Amino acid sequence: MIRLLAAAALAACLAGCETAGQPTVPASLLTCSDAPTWRKGGMQRDVAGYVVDLRDAHADCRDKLGAVRSIVEPAP
Repeated sequence: MIRLLAAAALAACLAGCETAGQPTVPASLLTCSDAPTWRKGGMQRDVAGYVVDLRDAHADCRDKLGAVRSIVEPAP
């Protein structure tokens, strides 16, 4: 009986520690823009447009990762 109560108390303590202090990350920061699809053929301006779109997708993901990092890792 005492072991059961001790196990229940330990489980309660561990459950409390599991959720205490964990930051919540908004769902909007957990997905990035899709990379643009490449279409075969085309001209140099098509390649340039693709590169710009690819950089935009990368910047979106980089910015969201930075926001998540600032939530998860508190400032010193």
